[in-house]
Amino acid sequence: MNQDAARLDQSESQLSRDREALAQNQRESTRATRPAPEPAPAVNLNRAIENPSRAEQVLPGLLAASRPQVNALGQTIGKFINTTA
Repeated sequence: MNQDAARLDQSESQLSRDREALAQNQRESTRATRPAPEPAPAVNLNRAIENPSRAEQVLPGLLAASRPQVNALGQTIGKFINTTA
């Protein structure tokens, strides 16, 4: 009787593994039958290595030369600030 119970447990666990394998195969089959996603549109590389015209060669606002800043005493703030103690 103990052997029968052990065989039953073994069969149930095998059945469980088989059901999981079947479910996995069905998921993969469903995934494989789906249509492939459409590819991204092709990139136009005709102008990729051409030099842009002067009108297109504009520095962004952060890189453009800005006016010097002046502090409360009227001194220009630059790389080096003279401080006296």
